[in-house]
Amino acid sequence: MKISVVVSAYNNWLALDRTLLGFRCQSLAPVELWIAEDSHFEEVAAVVEKHRALAPWPIRHVTQVNRGYRKPIMMNRAFRDAAGDFVVFTDADCVPRGDLLEAYARLARPGTFLAGGSHLSIPEAFHREHLTDAMITSQQLFDPAWLRAQGIVLSRWRLTRSRPLARALDLLTARNSLNGANTGAWRADILKVGGYDETMGYGGEDRNFGYRMNNAGVRGVRARHSLVWVHLDHKRGYVDPAIKQANLDWNREVRRRRLVWPRETAIPRAAPPTPGTTSPPR
Repeated sequence: MKISVVVSAYNNWLALDRTLLGFRCQSLAPVELWIAEDSHFEEVAAVVEKHRALAPWPIRHVTQVNRGYRKPIMMNRAFRDAAGDFVVFTDADCVPRGDLLEAYARLARPGTFLAGGSHLSIPEAFHREHLTDAMITSQQLFDPAWLRAQGIVLSRWRLTRSRPLARALDLLTARNSLNGANTGAWRADILKVGGYDETMGYGGEDRNFGYRMNNAGVRGVRARHSLVWVHLDHKRGYVDPAIKQANLDWNREVRRRRLVWPRETAIPRAAPPTPGTTSPPR
């Protein structure tokens, strides 16, 4: 199984630096990592070059002119050229625990996508002023007792290192929903649905992707206790209520009409699958 990682980025280069360090600490190496930058900042490029010189696997970087929120276009562009047969999607402000990719490889099954669930957020005041590289490389950042000593209270269940307990809790809190900050799917299944809908702005574009995979027969598996990461919290001045509402309305339509293909995508339609075939095996 070859895993490609696609990281969406904008102007959050400090968070990206920490997220890339988190991926360099993985117990299972990806075949490559893509930075899908919805902008073109020199500071982002500098962070990419820093980690490109240190990572034992390729880091690829694609950009576009900054014309408002157009993340879906860049995610599709990176995915289209990705080499892995399984692709993990995440954001520049989501630091993975050292076993994240190992957990994806262990849990991936034909005909399903995996989703890591809602945010476990590190307050902005802490990660901007106090977070160090050593806290990531030592994995202290994922230790609930250590976090509590810093005044940060996060669920010890969500950060458990017990695989049996994590899977049991996953089953108790199962929810078939895609979260773009930490999700993974087979390349063949993503091609079935054309990836992200490139017409969508912020708010519900990840769910749209998941709904269309559901409509194509790909089942979502929530693994919020097994796929561990922390979010470096920040303000969200880019949220537009009108766009979020339009996305919500479109998502309802996608579910009602069981639509599979997005309104617009640069990913070409795949040939119809041979009867009886499924997603790639592990």
